[in-house]
Amino acid sequence: MEIKMIGLDLDGTALNDKGEFSERTRQAFKRAHDCGIHVVIATGRAEFSLPRNIAEVDGLEYVITSNGARVLKLSDRSVVYKNFISPQKVREVIDVLKSQNARAEMFANGKAYISRNEYDAIVSGDILTRSRGYVMATRNPIDDIFTHMIDWDNHIENISVNYPNNDKKRECEKRLAEIEGITVTSSFPLNNEIGGASTSKADALEFLLQNFGLHKGNLMVCGDSRNDISMIEHAGLGVAMGNADDFVKDAADITTLSNEEDGVAYVIEKYALKI
Repeated sequence: MEIKMIGLDLDGTALNDKGEFSERTRQAFKRAHDCGIHVVIATGRAEFSLPRNIAEVDGLEYVITSNGARVLKLSDRSVVYKNFISPQKVREVIDVLKSQNARAEMFANGKAYISRNEYDAIVSGDILTRSRGYVMATRNPIDDIFTHMIDWDNHIENISVNYPNNDKKRECEKRLAEIEGITVTSSFPLNNEIGGASTSKADALEFLLQNFGLHKGNLMVCGDSRNDISMIEHAGLGVAMGNADDFVKDAADITTLSNEEDGVAYVIEKYALKI
């Protein structure tokens, strides 16, 4: 197969554990771009939660955000593709989340919003989170998040739900599964990410493939979490990171090194650049 597009998750994949692109990874991006290969980031993050310097990274052309809800062209920050949750489904999801007393976040207009009470509890340490600093830096606190979801129901890219334990997650997932016309995935164990009926990293990448006259046989992707499985299964070459969950590795064609070992750079060099 001839690789002409590379789709890469961010956290746990293209970024190291410090949240940075290593020098080797940056060089791999640039070399791939110089060889005519399109390098695309595909992340669950909202636009304004992306690394600040991402537009300055040589070789990156497009970023898929909110698990496939939007595609940004980095050169001018224009939105070239949208695939949001329908307003009716937003209301159905809200009903379930309220009944479960769930902690929800809303991604809309390129930003991530969180309940003010939850934000304050995270800041104070009353709610423990695996990434307190990241939440504080990227979330916008608002009053009554469910009311804002209804007010902005035409602009909702993604609804993220975080759970205190697996029992709460299983119960909420059971209720969400009864709603037709949404997708439910996750980026870490005690989390769900809810999108539109066909919202996925795979669908957004397919849009870009068609835009460039390519097909999925030209696509290589790398990821580490459940929300990467759609694109891993869609690609001609689906790659799991060495640090990926086992079910991601099971879905992939091959497994590379971990994100701390430049696993992304390694597969770009070996399979795309063939060096």
